[in-house]
Amino acid sequence: MVVTSPIIRIIGFCAIVLAMAQIYSIMSSRSPPPKNRTSFISDTQRALPWYKIPHRSIQTSTMTSHLSTEQRIQLEHTMTELAKTRALNVFGDRYKGYIPGSIIQTQDQAEALRSLVDCWTKGKWVAIEDVGSLDPIVHFQDPLYGSCDNKYYKTHPRPPSRENEQEGLYNVTSSTTNIKGVTPDMYRNAVKYRWKPSCPLPAETIDTNQWCQVFKGRHLALVGDLVHYQMHELLLDVLRDGPVVCYGEMSCKEHTICTKPKTTTLTYVRNDLLSPNRHVDKNHGHPSASIVDWPFVYGHTIKRNSIFILNRAPVAENDDTFISQLIQTMQVLRKMKPTALVIYRSTSIGHPFCNDAQGPLENPLTDEQRQELPYGWSEQSRRNKIAKEIIETAGGLYVDLAAMTDMRPDGHIGGQDCLRYCIPGPLDAWAPVLYNVMLGLEGQLPDI
Repeated sequence: MVVTSPIIRIIGFCAIVLAMAQIYSIMSSRSPPPKNRTSFISDTQRALPWYKIPHRSIQTSTMTSHLSTEQRIQLEHTMTELAKTRALNVFGDRYKGYIPGSIIQTQDQAEALRSLVDCWTKGKWVAIEDVGSLDPIVHFQDPLYGSCDNKYYKTHPRPPSRENEQEGLYNVTSSTTNIKGVTPDMYRNAVKYRWKPSCPLPAETIDTNQWCQVFKGRHLALVGDLVHYQMHELLLDVLRDGPVVCYGEMSCKEHTICTKPKTTTLTYVRNDLLSPNRHVDKNHGHPSASIVDWPFVYGHTIKRNSIFILNRAPVAENDDTFISQLIQTMQVLRKMKPTALVIYRSTSIGHPFCNDAQGPLENPLTDEQRQELPYGWSEQSRRNKIAKEIIETAGGLYVDLAAMTDMRPDGHIGGQDCLRYCIPGPLDAWAPVLYNVMLGLEGQLPDI
């Protein structure tokens, strides 16, 4: 016994170490995936719902691509609970039932609005049978996003203009107004669908005059990634009647979007990580071009603007870093601008080989299908849920616009760009949702 006892203890210790190593190999984001799990291997062919043919997987490493669906669900639950706990430690319950910058002052009001907004972003895309009722947004801004139309109308006739449409009204969801002489080939396929939310939008027609009224002369800052720049373009298309000048996709100076009843301006700042930094990291004269973080919580941007629509780019990082950085950003933003209205747009996925896509998906991607996505897009659903917990605990409003466009593999710029969309296209559906969100925040909708 004297001889065997230490041996038994050593064997037991080794068994524990081996067991821990096996668990770590399953859960660790950097561990090689088990043989029977999905892996992004360059010589493996995969099929996503919009593929015409199976394509070779794009070789990349993602955080949880090797986990089973059950493990990913458990991880999502664990990290969202962690995010909520850590956010509560910072903000407490001071924003419970209170959304700064809005009329929402009670928990019932906050829950009602958030539930309604969530319902607006759940639904399906339906084909518009009567092409005479099509009314896509007219794009005036960055020519890159109008490239699909420019290419299409080189070989197809353009539709007649809506000369008799009431000024200031944009009917982007209805199918009741017809134009004579319109034929199906006058529109790209990507604009022949409309978003049908699970809960009908109270205001289907955007009244730009009313939208300007609920702004109340407050200025808007859009801060986020490249796709967020497209929201900037969309709002300019809806609220203005002509083009503006921007500094590429890095930033855009203030542009007037409303003149009555008070002047309201819109500006865009590219900050992929929503970093609360004071200065750009110049990296000894070689600043990064892949991740851009122009300051926004200090200086002119924070002083002038009272409405912030935020978004965080999908980057390669772990959940703990994502949680810590987003909490820090909201903490600084609330300190610098306590009464600011904060709206957070969920981050969309891209659709590899999007040129194959012919129309919307009938159903959202399954978790197994999401695991096939490269560039960290496979993690985006969990990250969005984490962001929701943090933003709402900090008194902001989370709007899941990604749930809508994640179902649109078509309508992208295409080629090597299967993340951003052409305008007009799927992004048109964002505009009425944002319009109704602003009406709800200002008590202009029933039952709020």
